Parts: sequence; C-alpha cells; structure tokens
Amino acid sequence: MAIFSGRYSWTGIREDNSEQIAWSAGACDVTIYKWPAKGNVEPLKPYVCVYAQTGSGFSVSANPEKFAKKLCAEFSLELQRVLWVEDHGTAENRFEIVTFSRSSRLGATFFYKVEKRWASDVEAGRLVKELEMYSSL
Repeated sequence: MAIFSGRYSWTGIREDNSEQIAWSAGACDVTIYKWPAKGNVEPLKPYVCVYAQTGSGFSVSANPEKFAKKLCAEFSLELQRVLWVEDHGTAENRFEIVTFSRSSRLGATFFYKVEKRWASDVEAGRLVKELEMYSSL
C-alpha cells in the first residue's frame, strides 16, 4: 500500500514549533509504502521509505535524522519501524540502508545514532521491483 510517492520539499523557514529539516530549502523524491503482512506475521519494519536527492537545495545524505523525523511526524510513522533507504540512482551500489538507533534522550526528544550500509543484492532486487510498482501510481 502506497502512503506517499512524489517530490517532498521544504522551505528552510520555520513555520511551526516542529524541528526543521535544514535552514535552507531542499527537495527529495520520496516513496513511502507499507509491506503487507504475511499471514499472522507482521514485519518488524512494516514501512519502507526510499528517498533520492533531486540536486535541488540541501542534501539530507550527511544528516538524515531530521529528515526522517519530519517524515515520521507528517505521515504518523514510528522512526524505528521504517526501513530507510537512500537511492543513489547508480547501477552499482544503488541503495544504501540507513538505520537509526536511539542513543540518548533530552526530555521528550530522542537522539539517534545513524548507521549506513549498502543493500545486499537480494534487498536491492526487491526494492527495484517494489519501486517499479509504486512509480506507476
């Protein structure tokens, strides 16, 4: 089930009390979808968010935490229950899996350790098939 597929942009101007992605404008192509449960088994990460840089404005590659938090707030997702994937659009090493692990907390705000790894061939194959399906929407 597709939740969002399109260009996600931000102005860099604080419009409410929420945390900004960056203090400069930018945009990413984003596809968010839910993996269906198989029988009575629900995946540990039932949502997938694939994002790709557009070359317009600020890049979230170096610090994806604020970008991920903003998407979670907007689409009512739990950060650690989403498989985060950066699509580099290249033939080799196209997908990079981004993992967020809670590292500390200050009041109600959580801070995360960010780790990245290249997607395996099996993961990349599945992502390509799923993205083809959702890009036709």
